[in-house]
Order: sequence, then C-alpha cells, then structure tokens
Amino acid sequence: MFDRRFLIEEGFAAAKDELDSLIRRTLKGSVGVEYALRDLMIVDPVRTPDDSPVIGALDGAIRRILGSAPTMVASPGTYDHKHVTRIAGIPHCVAYGPGELELAHQPDEYCRIEDLVNATKVLALATLDLMSRPGTRGTA
Repeated sequence: MFDRRFLIEEGFAAAKDELDSLIRRTLKGSVGVEYALRDLMIVDPVRTPDDSPVIGALDGAIRRILGSAPTMVASPGTYDHKHVTRIAGIPHCVAYGPGELELAHQPDEYCRIEDLVNATKVLALATLDLMSRPGTRGTA
C-alpha cells in the first residue's frame, strides 16, 4: 500500500504514473510477481491564494510577535484545509501553530511553552486585524 501525496503542479495522474513506473522497474525480471494499482482515496491538493487576507494578517502578526518574516511551505501532511475549500468553498484557510513541523506526530513530539504562548499571541493579533478590516462584521 502506498500513501502518495502530490502537489497541485504534479496532478494525480502524473503521481500515479510515477508509482506505476517505479513498480514496473522494480519488478522487471521478477518472474511470477504480479501487482495491481487501485485508488482508495483521491483528494486533490489546494493552495491558499497568495493575496488571502488570512495570509496578510498572519504575516503581520508573526513579524510583530516573533520579529521575523514567516515562510510559507507546502505541508507534507494532510489538513482539513482541502475539505474546507472543496466542500465549504472557503479558500482562505491555513495551518498555523506552535512547535516544529519536523517533530509533528513523531513519538517524541513536544512543544515549548514559549512557542505555545507566541502562537496564541500571533493568532489573537491576526484575528483582531481581520476583524478590523472593512467588510467584516466584527470590530476590534
């Protein structure tokens, strides 16, 4: 069984072809070995628009609280973001939180208290920013 995640730029068909080619090369010359590819779950990746107000609000809050520019990454994991976008039609969704991505879901995963406090401050400032923008119902 393979869990092959793919980027928007790759597309599902190319990712599946890559696996099929790898299996064929690996099994070349192996007599009596058969295989079949079957798709169990296909969820196309999504990308938050670069001009999303959520990204702008988080960028400003991270710079203010942490004193450095944030970096955007394509997540190696699976988040609800793709479901929120696909099912609810809300493209302005990001994954942000405390801790180190390399430690996420590892046996020795941990998060420093300072990181938790800073992430909470970032989220609070970003929320206030978003609430104070024109066209929103809330006010800061």
